[in-house]
Amino acid sequence: MLQADDIEKLRDLFDESVAEYPIADQTQANEALASYLIQTQPSDRLFDILVTVENTGSSKRLIIDLANHFFLSQVIEGSGRYIAEVLSNLAAYIPGQALSNGHKIESRPVRQGEHEPQYIPAYILPLDCKEVWKEALMIARASTILGRFPYSNARIQAVAAAATRMQQRGYLFTIDCGTFQMQPTEIEKIVADIRKSLRPLGCFNTMTNIMHLARKTYEYKYDQILFGQRYAPGLGERPPTTPIGLLFNIAVKLPIRGRGHGLKQNKAAWTNAIALGRDFVAMLDLEAYTHFAFLNIDASQLEAKLREVAHYDHCFALRQWHFSFTPEFLETFFSLDFDSDMKQQLGWGISDALRLINVLNEQVTPDPTIIQIKKLSTAGIDQKLIRSMLPYLAYTECEANRNYRSPFDTTGENVIFKPAIISNDRNLLIFPSASLIGPAFFEAIFSALKSISTPQVISRLRGDGTERLTRHVFKKHRFLPVLENAKYNLGPNDNGECDLVFEDDENIVLVECKAKALTRGAMTGAQGDALLDFAGGLFASQAQALRHERILRTCGEINFLDKRRLGIINKLHELFVW
Repeated sequence: MLQADDIEKLRDLFDESVAEYPIADQTQANEALASYLIQTQPSDRLFDILVTVENTGSSKRLIIDLANHFFLSQVIEGSGRYIAEVLSNLAAYIPGQALSNGHKIESRPVRQGEHEPQYIPAYILPLDCKEVWKEALMIARASTILGRFPYSNARIQAVAAAATRMQQRGYLFTIDCGTFQMQPTEIEKIVADIRKSLRPLGCFNTMTNIMHLARKTYEYKYDQILFGQRYAPGLGERPPTTPIGLLFNIAVKLPIRGRGHGLKQNKAAWTNAIALGRDFVAMLDLEAYTHFAFLNIDASQLEAKLREVAHYDHCFALRQWHFSFTPEFLETFFSLDFDSDMKQQLGWGISDALRLINVLNEQVTPDPTIIQIKKLSTAGIDQKLIRSMLPYLAYTECEANRNYRSPFDTTGENVIFKPAIISNDRNLLIFPSASLIGPAFFEAIFSALKSISTPQVISRLRGDGTERLTRHVFKKHRFLPVLENAKYNLGPNDNGECDLVFEDDENIVLVECKAKALTRGAMTGAQGDALLDFAGGLFASQAQALRHERILRTCGEINFLDKRRLGIINKLHELFVW
């Protein structure tokens, strides 16, 4: 991680290098490099003086991070671009690996029959080695003046351009160790300004525009929008993406109908809102502009990267699944065991929710839909039943996300817990895109069930429901497990358990089910939450499945408590499900 002390040390070293080795033009640059060309190349000299195989804690990554910081600092300080260019040239000369004997890796074809050499990480000397760094910076400055390796980082360049536009709009921010920083009050002001721009359109029109834009930006298949990182070819040069998730979370706060002053004014308001949202989220630096963004990530960056991935989903994506799958999903997960208790205490049950979903399946579309409540009655759903369900399934107009003021707010986003918004006159229901309704129905039913059940019942439902649903999906595709919830002895005080095991003549497939989902804290970038959520879901399931595999590979078989046996004879492929 880049430290403030590194930035100040590099700035001082750069100034000293300029003072001791003045280079004003290409003639002086060529003269500065000429002495190296007699016996070696500048890259060889830099390797000899700067690279070491001793773990100094610093690598080429430090040079790149410093270059990015100084490039971004240009936006605020009006200087730093030249230092970034110099550091970019320096990084181009420094390898990420070296031979195990400390020598530089030669660039040449691999000879036939030659053993692949052993590579080790290449470290660089610390910034405290002043004379070495001043010479290295002199070589890099000469290379910069000759135009050899211009600064090229599409991601940082896009972030800097967005920050420049935000600065021109009058928003305040600072830079700290290569990252733009805003005060919470400034972030809340930006979100409020986006909401103000969208206010003339209203909730319904804004959500319609958002869904159109999402389908235009991303591929639309299987009746849902396939959100995901957008990679540009080559160096990754492209403008930032519009943050669909952020705009949606703001849109649901609005009155259903807008108070616009005409098509032209509404179009201008929409354009201003998406431009402001795009530049604001671009400054958060969550997007990966190339396929290489997540390569060679140091273990020390794991928590920050997981947090970045989760926060990206919050700002750019929406929770969804194919709406027609919703009835079987809910019936399988919840079963109908709770139906009578819910009807007795709430006035409606899971079977009633399934009837409503089947009616909506004929009416909702990929765009937001407004449905008159009385039309649900004509479709066969009792008016009294509908009224008993509405407090659990619909937010009152302007109530959804009422406290959502920032994409960093861990509690403000609540729209994901109910599938609809009801008008103030209680006659109209607005449903967003069909693909968003299923997950919200699940959350609403789960919340209703929690209100009448003990924590122990809810905890058991999470695990049992997840396993039921997993079995159902496999069975639907004609995969039948040979073992389910099979326990085996791990010692006097512990048992292992295989959730699902599939087997044929050549393969054993181990499936572990985890009900752990990403919390709102993780999705809004809260420190540590993403790591804990991923650990409780993905990592834990892999650890359990790997334990099964280790026993199979070392012992040749697992003997279960019910006397059944799982053996391995030259076969094992793993599948992890969470």
